[in-house]
Amino acid sequence: MGILDSVNYPRDIKKLPLSSLNVLCSEIRQLILDTVLTHGGHLSSNLGAIEAVVALHYVFDAPKDKIIFDVGHQCYAHKILTGRKNSFGTLRSDGGISGFPKRNESVYDVADTGHASTSISLACGLARACNDGEQIISFIGDGAMTGGLAYEALSDLACSGKKQIIVLNDNEMSISKSVGLISGYLERLKRERVTRPFSLFNLKYIGTIDGHDLKALIKAFNKAKKSGESVIVHILTKKGKGYPQAEQDPEKYHGYSVTAQKNPTFSQIVGEELCKLAEKDGDVFAVTAAMASGTGLDVFEKKFPERFVDVGIAEAHAACMSAGLALGGKKPYFAVYSTFLQRAYDQLVHDVCLNALPVTFCVDRCGIVAGDGATHQGVFDISFLRALPDMTVFAPKDGKELRAALKWSLSYDKPLAIRYPKGEDCVKYDVHSAISLGKWEYLTSDDADAVILATGAVCVANAVKAAKILKDKGINISVINARFIKPFDCAILDAIAGKKIFTIEDGVRTGGFGEGVTVYYAGKGINADVNVIAFDESPYPQGSLEHILAVTGTDPDGIARKIIQKVKS
Repeated sequence: MGILDSVNYPRDIKKLPLSSLNVLCSEIRQLILDTVLTHGGHLSSNLGAIEAVVALHYVFDAPKDKIIFDVGHQCYAHKILTGRKNSFGTLRSDGGISGFPKRNESVYDVADTGHASTSISLACGLARACNDGEQIISFIGDGAMTGGLAYEALSDLACSGKKQIIVLNDNEMSISKSVGLISGYLERLKRERVTRPFSLFNLKYIGTIDGHDLKALIKAFNKAKKSGESVIVHILTKKGKGYPQAEQDPEKYHGYSVTAQKNPTFSQIVGEELCKLAEKDGDVFAVTAAMASGTGLDVFEKKFPERFVDVGIAEAHAACMSAGLALGGKKPYFAVYSTFLQRAYDQLVHDVCLNALPVTFCVDRCGIVAGDGATHQGVFDISFLRALPDMTVFAPKDGKELRAALKWSLSYDKPLAIRYPKGEDCVKYDVHSAISLGKWEYLTSDDADAVILATGAVCVANAVKAAKILKDKGINISVINARFIKPFDCAILDAIAGKKIFTIEDGVRTGGFGEGVTVYYAGKGINADVNVIAFDESPYPQGSLEHILAVTGTDPDGIARKIIQKVKS
């Protein structure tokens, strides 16, 4: 029987001697390894944070004391110690526990978090709101100190008069290697004795601390707890600690998948194609916000380092800086996850679109993203991109069309977003029409009385499968690849106005593609029969792509059922 068997909540570890805490950390590390290597998940970041999380729960009194995890993928040890040990095997699965903090799972989870640089801001608000002597702790790391929001929060913290404890988990990484001035400054703190290094923010500094030395961590956290002022505790950790493969390649094991790859991913296709464009055109730049490998740009970085820009976890700056590149006559491509692009919305509007600049946004992880849950579901980009002036939005049906779109984009002189899902390019089509602005394509015959307008790789594939199901039931329906979400193919819309129309998209209904089609006909005074198949605005939990599509009725069977109901009504 191991020590972990007798530990279910933080109160249990407070009874243990230090020697037992070290054993407990080893057992937690093994449980995380066994679970993630079997089911997938965030591995490197969690292995590196175990001792720090155990020490935090040993010193502080959660849930009265509030521990906020920045970049929530550091929270696995926290979940194991707060009542979820026995359900940990369901991590990121259908109906299981989330890989990120979730308030509906436990009172120990202070906020639902999954994006970077938010913890200090949340803590500033909590410190103002709480009046019962609670300690407010933000656990920030994985490069999140490169995000501008963290410094806005530090500025407020310095003026607030409220105490906050900031644990800076310094592992020299975000997902990729950390970059920028702050990373260099933290390196300097490791080498030199700097008096009050964060004095500008009125922060007492405790560091640097070995983040895998429980005795040193407990001493530092107790000192911070007793301090009457805001404190930053600078701990040094090894990403992937205890698993040699992850220690040697923490980026590869940041997000671990158990599924063997058979085809190139959409992200890899983007990286390969941008390299080809850069070989032809010396003005092509590739931009990332700490996601070089995740977005497929690692190959571009190696081939064209002088035209590769990693700004750290700073999407707003990346978008605005890309606008500056375009103003200077360059052709920037900013590859970014759909949910992370949300952080740059003002720059999309103010700096790119109002200036009508030829910045291309390669919007990765669109639609449902398996495993990661609500904070990472890319279901809003269609709505917020469609609203922007001079923005063109394209959704390829497969990798071949993605390559063609990138080639076409080289000569396009306005803002452009090319959106595509996470995963492999595994569906092939016989039809590949040349890309022309605003032109869609028929994937089946155009003589049916009903038509599906599908946009994006997942939706087009499901629409084609649904059409086959319907055909077997005696219902013929045409399938159109509505690859341009904006602008529309008005010629096709006018031609099908008298038919029963079904729109399918991997985004929310409000402000989406289908709503746009309805508004198009209403604006022309046409009483078209448009039926919108899209997601509602409820957050979607973790789970497999197949499970979530089935639950939302946007898998092939669900689409077929909805069409049958409408056709026969």
